[in-house]
Amino acid sequence: MSAPAPLRLSPAECTCFRVRGAARRVTQIYSRHLASTGLKISQFSLLGFVAARGPVSITELSELLSTDRTTLTRNLRPLLSSGVIERSATGDKRRHELVATAAGRALFKRALPLWVEAEQEVRAAMGAKLTADLHGALDRSMEKLAAL
Repeated sequence: MSAPAPLRLSPAECTCFRVRGAARRVTQIYSRHLASTGLKISQFSLLGFVAARGPVSITELSELLSTDRTTLTRNLRPLLSSGVIERSATGDKRRHELVATAAGRALFKRALPLWVEAEQEVRAAMGAKLTADLHGALDRSMEKLAAL
């Protein structure tokens, strides 16, 4: 039996290109809805996770969000600068945890209905079946890619 023929794909058929394109379009929708809060969707998600989890370390948060610490630290910087998230000391001087401030919790509470509007817009545009199929495909993809 002969070896399979090598793939001859164009850049437009690149899986990464397609996933990133879809992510950019979805991000634009959420950004439009969240614009009045000053939060980007990535910041909204970070603020939400920190507010919900209580004190959480950067390492724990990076694992939870499947992102590297450098990217996470860069995305946290504006939230720390604006005072919606702050570092709290632990018993270990080398370890700090993140907590949402009262202002951060209030901002998240104000942004949440706007996020719901964005989520509903995306789901309505795609329909229930495509939304469920996409979520399932993304979950399965993350499971398969986790080993790489």
